[in-house]
Amino acid sequence: MVSVPLELQERILDCLHEDILTLKLCSFVCGAWRPTIKVHLFRKFRVLYDADATLLDFSYCSRFALEVLHLADYIHEVEIQDGCGVLTDLPITDDGTLEAPALCTILDHTRSLQIFSISAFSGGSFGRVRAWRSILENVRASLSSALDRSLDSLTHLFFHGFSFALADLDIFRGKQHLEYVGLEHTSFDHDDDEALPSPIPTDSSQVGRLHTLTFYFIFSDPSNGALVTAMSAVLADVSHIVNLRLGGIINASVLEALPLSWLTNLTHLGLELTNLNPTHPASPLSPAFAAKVPAFHALRTLELSLNIYPSADPHDLSGLEIILAKLFPPHRLDSIVTTVAAHGPPVYCAAVRRHYDFCRTRADVVKVRWEDGKRDYLQDVFPDLFTAGTMEVGNFRRLKWFSW
Repeated sequence: MVSVPLELQERILDCLHEDILTLKLCSFVCGAWRPTIKVHLFRKFRVLYDADATLLDFSYCSRFALEVLHLADYIHEVEIQDGCGVLTDLPITDDGTLEAPALCTILDHTRSLQIFSISAFSGGSFGRVRAWRSILENVRASLSSALDRSLDSLTHLFFHGFSFALADLDIFRGKQHLEYVGLEHTSFDHDDDEALPSPIPTDSSQVGRLHTLTFYFIFSDPSNGALVTAMSAVLADVSHIVNLRLGGIINASVLEALPLSWLTNLTHLGLELTNLNPTHPASPLSPAFAAKVPAFHALRTLELSLNIYPSADPHDLSGLEIILAKLFPPHRLDSIVTTVAAHGPPVYCAAVRRHYDFCRTRADVVKVRWEDGKRDYLQDVFPDLFTAGTMEVGNFRRLKWFSW
């Protein structure tokens, strides 16, 4: 019988890192495999809070957390989903003390997180945004400490459904190994009298690896631009960002706040434009918005998302060409992919055709993805695009902003 070196067996087990069931079964096969299996089996700690949770449930979770603390060293990824607001109002025990959350017990024993994500979003396009400071102080302290202990390993941070005050942004400071930061369905609680932080000098010892940054704003507010400015200052180094995603309701303040280094170095831009009605006060097709659109000098690929509201008559979308003409660099792009969310496709087909033809003059590859469109109708209107494989119908928009 041929003896396979343990190192090779471990490499094979590594290939099963996403197959939890098989890993569990393998743990009963060979004791020598268990250290490798534990690395994958207990890598991710996922917390899903239930609005119907009782005090008994929390008490059980706290006892369970104490029993599994020996596995905390294996945790490198934490995902918290709290759309029901449990972390802002934990139950009180019979003697009047706060029930210590199991989450804090686990977080306090982690040492080298790589990925951390937390969502407080309750769903819907206009779901409630929760203030970061509304989370109980002991929970925030555990979260912050866990991230600070992971300075040399943390690569991904994602916050969903939170508004931040200026002091809250300290949670992003000093994370030199960050590669991705995402703020989705976010806003900024900023006082105009509050001075924004100064950027960290590029020759500072805090040089980071950050290459992708996502902002998804839920409201059109002048403070959105202040959040971009503040984040570009508190992050270790934003000069190397090559991938920027701007989603939700993007206003002129966001465009004005983009640092010059981003406009110079960005090669990939994801941009969502909503309220595409020239008569809407927050329309990005307005002359005031177009005047603030900068040029992205190194841009190679553009992912564009157009959200067009219902109308009996087609809107005049010619202003979109003015915006794109300012945004594009002098050279041709490698690709432009446009996702169209238009309610009532017939009145917008001519505008989409015009947009497609315009993009063909500026990029080597152009594709249109129609969000939840009527395939049969669109195939009759755009037979050439379907034949060429440059138009798709499906559900695309969410994947663009949420995933990393």
